[in-house]
Amino acid sequence: MREDIENIYSRKDGRFEIRYHYGYKEDGTSNYKSVYGSSEKEVIENYNQKIERLISENDLLIFDKSYIGYDIYTWLNNSKIKNKRSTNSNYQYTLNARLIPKFAKVKKKALSLELINKFTTDLLAEGLAPKSIKDILIILQQILKNGGTDIKIPMPKVPKVEIQILKKEDQAKLESKLLQKLDTTTFGIYFCLYTGLRIGELCALQWKNIDIENKKIYVNKTLVRIQNPDKDSKKKTIIIIDEPKSTSSIREIPIPHFLLSIIIQLAKDITPDTFLISGTSKFIETRTYFNRYKKILKKTNLDTYNFHALRHTFATRCIENGFDPKTLSEILGHSSVKITLERYVHPSYENKVIMMNNLKPMLNENIS
Repeated sequence: MREDIENIYSRKDGRFEIRYHYGYKEDGTSNYKSVYGSSEKEVIENYNQKIERLISENDLLIFDKSYIGYDIYTWLNNSKIKNKRSTNSNYQYTLNARLIPKFAKVKKKALSLELINKFTTDLLAEGLAPKSIKDILIILQQILKNGGTDIKIPMPKVPKVEIQILKKEDQAKLESKLLQKLDTTTFGIYFCLYTGLRIGELCALQWKNIDIENKKIYVNKTLVRIQNPDKDSKKKTIIIIDEPKSTSSIREIPIPHFLLSIIIQLAKDITPDTFLISGTSKFIETRTYFNRYKKILKKTNLDTYNFHALRHTFATRCIENGFDPKTLSEILGHSSVKITLERYVHPSYENKVIMMNNLKPMLNENIS
């Protein structure tokens, strides 16, 4: 029995002890833990049960530096320092669901491009979207690079997603419906049409974030649902209010004059901690608010538009009204103008015609 297990000792107190490798200390030296038993047979049984449990729980600390599992553990710990809670939750979910079961027990020297490509093929066969697979592979690429494994992973081709923008007649129809009965729900939709807020940012917005005197909105929080870190809880997910998507998403948005007059009306008898779209000190989660939005669209016969279409529509109308891309980029909270131009600015054909007809010949002569 002893031949299969290292670090088994007979102690002075009569018990037997098995030490096993359990990650590394901050100085890089090996860390060890122990299991005990009254006999050699018992300590081996206790050890096997302990290791089986750790493996079933995907506890990466049981792996040494020669395994991909150690690189996953190191990368995740490093990412926790620099990323916000919701991002780390998404990473943890991807690792637990996809990467740990497949790669944690693989030794670095045994890792090959063929193994990774088979992993990609299996995910495609499961019916996972190419965009989701690409996100998983990007994380794997970062883990491998961080661990010193130089493999360039081929990424699946992600089809271009059609961006939704409300037609002008549909936008007018929707606005008319919203203004017929202006309450916290309808105002939230109208508010997004003219500020470009994401749904999570809207759900986290409180009246203390709206400065009526200086006519500006402070966006510094977002509401998100994440995986519950408490494994013993019956709830698989929890809702948190966290910092926005990126540092550039923390921003100030000037309030247009026509919107300010509505805000002043709604601001009566509210407290700073009141949430904008609930009218109380309790938030409305994104899923609930989205369902309310869909009901309003259905009543207006416009139920084909997703919520993010409001943001796309805002950006497009801004460009049509002469916004420069840099200004719009900062209002939307993007890290670069390139993202704004490529993802959110979609001029209509009618606008293209207007722009083309604005061209004037250099010579005022008829050109035949």
